[in-house]
Amino acid sequence: MSNTLESLRQLACREIGLTDADLHSNATFADLGLDSLMLVDFMFAVEDHYLIQIDHDTAMKTPTLAGLADLVDVLLAAQPEMPAGRTPAVA
Repeated sequence: MSNTLESLRQLACREIGLTDADLHSNATFADLGLDSLMLVDFMFAVEDHYLIQIDHDTAMKTPTLAGLADLVDVLLAAQPEMPAGRTPAVA
């Protein structure tokens, strides 16, 4: 399991209130019980955690934690180097 996926699982547990046992990386967000408002709140939490901007339509092309982890990795790799003293939060 990638570090990003593990970090997203921890974030989902905190933000959504699911247990780690409830989180299946390839289950859709709907299967995890997220309604549209919960999903928007979760995406905002992910953006704040990683200091990135996520396009909702792009994220919904693979609406799973595993798909989101792949997208976050792509977005992080595309970012310019962070200024000294600032790094994305990593759980």
